[in-house]
Amino acid sequence: MQSHDEAQLMETWARQAGAYALEIFQDYAAAAPRRKADNSWVTEVDENIEQMLRQQIAQAFPDDLIMGEEGGGQASSSGRIWVLDPIDGTGSFVKRLPVWCVSIGLLVDGYPAAGCVYLPVLDECYLAGLTGPATLNGQAIHAENPDFLDSQSWMAVPSNAHWRYKISYPGKTRSLGSTAANVCYVASSRACAAILGNASLWDIAGAWPILERAGGKLSTFSGGPFDWQRFYEGSSANEPLFAASNDNYATMRGMIDLAKGAI
Repeated sequence: MQSHDEAQLMETWARQAGAYALEIFQDYAAAAPRRKADNSWVTEVDENIEQMLRQQIAQAFPDDLIMGEEGGGQASSSGRIWVLDPIDGTGSFVKRLPVWCVSIGLLVDGYPAAGCVYLPVLDECYLAGLTGPATLNGQAIHAENPDFLDSQSWMAVPSNAHWRYKISYPGKTRSLGSTAANVCYVASSRACAAILGNASLWDIAGAWPILERAGGKLSTFSGGPFDWQRFYEGSSANEPLFAASNDNYATMRGMIDLAKGAI
């Protein structure tokens, strides 16, 4: 095991990347947005941050694999995979909305070992190291929500939830634009659950260990563990994912169904 403190490095790297992104946030032209083949947004900021993070990780952990949304992986001999989403919520970034983040995750033999999700506009840093609790700006967080059925509670949903899902719980639904942030909102009890549609490994790798360390659960929509190897090979989930606290998971999941004809 390397002597580096992974969590401290993750936070340092994410904050540096976030500061750079924030400088360009208000300047649409400087971001140079364009559409990828799947019609999603990408900007020069995404590409520059990923390159920056790749260089920093490779210098600190030369034997580890690195994969990111804007590029492929590289050889590894350690069983450790760093997974990068330089800007999760690029659509929000392009439209100058505040919910976007830098996401860095570390998988060890397929286990979500450590992660960092930093939201620069809000200056919120969610973190889970190899040991210890999940934190938000240094304060421990827990996926607990005793009032999760209150009419003022909310669940994070994809933007297409209105036609893809039938949701019968008495609270609110909100689509905020960042998969990683939505998972972290569950981890910190801000949201009672999150539906994650068409997620890829880089969407969840940073937030996944934060949720688990905070006492939450991430699974496929059908309730089983998802195949991280499929994600590693570049595929997205073949069904939606669902996140909730361990205590609330069964109840919340029981209030949601796929709409007829939805896949």
